[in-house]
Amino acid sequence: MGLEIERKYLHVALQPIRQKLIDNGAHCLGAHFESNWVYDAGGILCESGRLLRLRSQEWPDKTLHLLTLKLPVAEMGNFKKREERETQVADGEAMRSILAGLGYGVIARYEKIREPWRMGLVEVELDVLPFGEIVEMEGPEEDIVSVQTRLLLDNAETSTKSYHELHQQWLQQHNKQPKFSFVFNAQQRAAWREKLGLSY
Repeated sequence: MGLEIERKYLHVALQPIRQKLIDNGAHCLGAHFESNWVYDAGGILCESGRLLRLRSQEWPDKTLHLLTLKLPVAEMGNFKKREERETQVADGEAMRSILAGLGYGVIARYEKIREPWRMGLVEVELDVLPFGEIVEMEGPEEDIVSVQTRLLLDNAETSTKSYHELHQQWLQQHNKQPKFSFVFNAQQRAAWREKLGLSY
């Protein structure tokens, strides 16, 4: 259990950020393919601002499954702040079966390629999504601001919106119909999995 404090940086090129991370001695934790399932039961979680998510993270040598409950936090300011409760799950398929048995259904799916870096107390995520590339930072507020400056992101557009909200915004900007899920198409997924050394 803990308070999640994060900020997203939009419309930035990932390679220059990656080089700045290397120049500043940051440590890469390993790029991976990430699949997410968002659950609800009759809308009771969404209506109360809660999020129940099962996440699978795949590396060539391992797969991790995480069950996460995010609770709303009243004050946000320039950072997104939510209480987060998370636990590792040994069997993702079994967990999906349990959630279904409890009456929870999948209301959205989303995928991304995540490349996490550790820079002091801040985790810097270089994320590739089906609708764009985004940098996300998580850590103490003052440390995020410091890392932001060192990565030359002071003038970048920032956001406290969720990826779901950013996706809805992107759909609207491109005159596309609203939809909850955002996943790679089969060709994109196969190409990314091959690049990451994963089976498909």
